[in-house]
Amino acid sequence: MTDTDSGVRFQVQPEFHAVPLGLGVDEDAFAEQMRQFALGYWGEREELEDLRGLTRAMYSAQAETLVAGGAVYNALGIFPIGGTADGSEPPERVSRASLTVSVRDLDNPDPRLTAAGIAEALDKGPAGGEVQLISLPAGPAVVHLAGSRAVWELEDGGEHEQYFLRIEVWLPFPGEDRVLLLCLSTPDVQDLYRYQAILADIADTVAFGESGTQTGAGTGAAQAPAPAPAPGVPSPLASY
Repeated sequence: MTDTDSGVRFQVQPEFHAVPLGLGVDEDAFAEQMRQFALGYWGEREELEDLRGLTRAMYSAQAETLVAGGAVYNALGIFPIGGTADGSEPPERVSRASLTVSVRDLDNPDPRLTAAGIAEALDKGPAGGEVQLISLPAGPAVVHLAGSRAVWELEDGGEHEQYFLRIEVWLPFPGEDRVLLLCLSTPDVQDLYRYQAILADIADTVAFGESGTQTGAGTGAAQAPAPAPAPGVPSPLASY
């Protein structure tokens, strides 16, 4: 279970690896957290130091932007596809996704009315996609599914395009003028159904209020796997 200073608790699957955000620590401590993250990502081989340095710089800059937007947790998910559980057969490929959990200020007279307003705003917004009102254990929420396309110009004059999938869950706080945003994005659009299920399981574990155990978001500590939905009770995101 991950607790945040914003009064939100949730669980993520063990395939997610927390990326430091620098919350609640000084500059030197944040630099050490990021050094450890890059080391864990690339390993200790000396010839990979340039890549570790690039990773530290890239994620440090990203953390600053995310925190400014209200992020309280950020993680990189690495999911093997295929293969066997015992490792006798390697995975056919690896699918990657990023998960960001943010808290944003929003006038919230009533969670149900607020969720309806969010759904209407997203439905009419420029991002397009699909919007659906759902009910989670923590309260009424909104699922937003949208795709995007990025194009890079190559040195030889050509172009490289990449499609991204973004799944969001907007969940108003039950008694505060704030909203929780769970955002999962991936370039592996063929894994849509897998990531819908993954985010649904995380959303089902969200709880508001204080907890007796503080693990600290973004510290890189291992997270307990999210519990499976009860037998015979489908996730509200399952049919989306």
